[in-house]
Amino acid sequence: MQNKIGFRHFLALSFIVALAWFGFLDRYAEYYINGSLATSTVSFGIARLFNATVSVLSSITLNVPVVGSVQIGELLDPLNDLVEDFSTVMKYAISSLLIQKFLVEISQTLHFKIFLTLTAVAYFFSGRYWPNRRQLAYRAFVLACACKFSIVLVALASSWVDAAFVEDKIEQANNSLEAFPIRAQELDQLLDLNVEIREQVERDIVVHENNKVSLLNEKLLLLEKISPLKKQLASVEQQLAAENEKEGLINSLVNKNEQQLALKTEARELNKSLAQLNSQIANLDRLVQNIDVDILRLERRLNSDVGTFESLMGGFDHVTEAAKSKITRYVDTLNNSIETFLNLMALFVLKTIVLPLLFLLVLYLSFKKLW
Repeated sequence: MQNKIGFRHFLALSFIVALAWFGFLDRYAEYYINGSLATSTVSFGIARLFNATVSVLSSITLNVPVVGSVQIGELLDPLNDLVEDFSTVMKYAISSLLIQKFLVEISQTLHFKIFLTLTAVAYFFSGRYWPNRRQLAYRAFVLACACKFSIVLVALASSWVDAAFVEDKIEQANNSLEAFPIRAQELDQLLDLNVEIREQVERDIVVHENNKVSLLNEKLLLLEKISPLKKQLASVEQQLAAENEKEGLINSLVNKNEQQLALKTEARELNKSLAQLNSQIANLDRLVQNIDVDILRLERRLNSDVGTFESLMGGFDHVTEAAKSKITRYVDTLNNSIETFLNLMALFVLKTIVLPLLFLLVLYLSFKKLW
């Protein structure tokens, strides 16, 4: 290395200092990072929307006649686990981009620009005035360039690879995931179980009304039993009163004959039977009231314009076999997104973690060689 820095070196130093002050590379790197953050946020938002939909559907249990209950959550377990893992990866990816953005902003501060300018000036004049300090000035200048441009150069290198290989694939994956029906309105359009749900509601109303008729008939039978028991009890009480009158009040209380004891026992048994019948009638009345409430609820559902998703979320879990088939097909459709999530996960790991670390390693080796 010559003792004096020539004109070409001066131009090179001036160019580097100009880059530091005007910040063309910084703005480009920041623009790339902001774009990557926007793309990552979109992917993260889609994942959270998938997660919310899967969580909601997982809480629904469908009761299908003959077939039995169907746990949707068990069908969606693989997708649910993958979406959770993907959300975790996206948190790290977004954190990596935010750190890069923060470091680029720091490198644009006045302190770094002044530090780089001073080291460039010191290196330029060291060959002429301080030849024994030229190596030290050179190392200080290389260090200043590394601090000022390392993250910027990493972002630039990542943007080139991203634009060439990664960006289009991420966009395609995001578009593919956005096409999946994961919103309530899209779920209503895809499943369209309103016909099946209305038919099932009508059948449930008929079943409840039949149960109500059965309970009322049972109540009538019980009421029919009460009337003769009351007559029989009145007769027994009348006979008991006659016996008491014949024996005298005091004597009937102290010395009871067998006839009086038999009549009192019979009266006690009749009262017990009447109490049991009245209790059964009261229980039947409560069951009839509950059925009336259920019928009213079903009639309101039948007369209201409620979508499929809202119906399932509202606690309606009785569906037909055809409705169950539609729901399982929808679940299969959601599970088809697993491969897309895996690809997207790999792309973001490559874009936000692997490539920056790889280019940082290259810069470190280059810096070490220059140093």
